[in-house]
Amino acid sequence: MSLSSPKPVVHVGAAKRLQRRLSRHIGELSNQTPTLDVRLTNNRSTVLLVRREPGCYRLRLHHMFVSASAQVVAALGRYVIHPEAEASATLDAFIAERSVGLAPPRERSQRRPHTVERPDGEHYDLSAIFDELNSGYFGGTIDAKITWGRRKRQSLPARPHKTLTMGSYSVEDRLIRIHPTLDRPDVPRYYLAWIVYHEMLHQKHGIPELGGRRCYHPPSFVAEERLFDEYERAHRWERQHRHRLLLY
Repeated sequence: MSLSSPKPVVHVGAAKRLQRRLSRHIGELSNQTPTLDVRLTNNRSTVLLVRREPGCYRLRLHHMFVSASAQVVAALGRYVIHPEAEASATLDAFIAERSVGLAPPRERSQRRPHTVERPDGEHYDLSAIFDELNSGYFGGTIDAKITWGRRKRQSLPARPHKTLTMGSYSVEDRLIRIHPTLDRPDVPRYYLAWIVYHEMLHQKHGIPELGGRRCYHPPSFVAEERLFDEYERAHRWERQHRHRLLLY
């Protein structure tokens, strides 16, 4: 799970046309004119992202949605209002079909460095958080290891990063890594738990290959993210402290 600085809008004309189509469907469903912010990207890892804010829906969509059928746009409209199972299934099928033609990624080295597990941090014990989440949300079914990432020595004053990966999940190693910038007293435990929960979902949902590339966040994954008890609170804290987190 990565944190990034705002990026410029791309495919403005196509985004506006899709926004108008989607607005009609959401308006029919909710009996009101929604405020939408639709931006198109080439991101094949997260092809669909919805931010639900008071009076506004912010969407980041892969450009494949520009040519989506009326049925898919209608499902997207239902999903934007509430991530229901039927709409999620329709969108997953559409993404799987359209991803087949996407270019495969470049070959990567099969060698992986040995990882020393360090779940005990200076302020937070990742093992304890993992066990609580595994019991409370997954019925103890998640079989993974968890560790803090390596701390980098700072020889110069910290400067803001454009992106920072807060957590990651390695399918091959069944290993969750959490960025060490979160191991400090001013980071709330509920926010750290949210990052760990997100990475645990990757094992439950798997990371299928679509069109030769891994799809990390299909709609069904995103729908289950919202089941986290502190979902809204964690997102609100992240928005308020984004700049400070990027200063690592």
